[in-house]
Amino acid sequence: MAVELPSPVFSTLRLNQNGPLFLDSHVNRLKRAYVASFGTDLKIDSVELDSSLKSISQDIDLPCLVRIEAHIGGGIVMVPRILDIYPSSINLSTQPLPQGNMASPRYKQGDWKAYFETRKNAIMSGSDAALLVHDDSIVDGDTFTPLFAFHSGEIAVPDPMMGAVESITLGKILEFLGKRIKVKQRKISLYEISNCADAIAVGTGMGIRRIASIDDITIPTDLEAGLEYILCEAEDMGFMEGHADAEWEH
Repeated sequence: MAVELPSPVFSTLRLNQNGPLFLDSHVNRLKRAYVASFGTDLKIDSVELDSSLKSISQDIDLPCLVRIEAHIGGGIVMVPRILDIYPSSINLSTQPLPQGNMASPRYKQGDWKAYFETRKNAIMSGSDAALLVHDDSIVDGDTFTPLFAFHSGEIAVPDPMMGAVESITLGKILEFLGKRIKVKQRKISLYEISNCADAIAVGTGMGIRRIASIDDITIPTDLEAGLEYILCEAEDMGFMEGHADAEWEH
């Protein structure tokens, strides 16, 4: 009788013309996911990893996305795909958070079908992507992290301990901006949308996009709320193209 092996864990990075974006951060997240899922450390040959990514870059139009899978036993598989292009402002519809751990950050594992279904349902409703909710609280985006600025002056993201996926892109943005902007992690209720002054979506494939509406409720664009600063800095530095990453590493 065949034994069914556990599904691989994975992380999806952006591969630019000048190389992979935030590779070390994706590898570290993959290692944490591997330990959490399989109870043992993951060994990755960085030279072999770099060689595989370079080979992919020669066979596909760039930029693209590359899903790096770590299978039980330590096998690494890379799956490239086309990078979708999103409008500068996106419309979201709320969808139920897929089942899983509700008391800690989530790691990406398996076919991720439930998350893809939320995106499909959002598109069928006329939106661009899904905002995932649980018990009337905002938890995550389907492939991004939402960031909210409120009229009180506070900037906040949903508490990752409620079942969100760690955002590599957001983490790097906050690392880059340092103390110039303060972001609080906390529980964010759906009812707080009415007090929102601005909102953006951040993710590897999504990039950095302004959120125009949630369930047909228009989100204001308050240029003094703080998020415009993130957008402008990211664009000026070529953040998603890897130019800021190169500056940090050299």
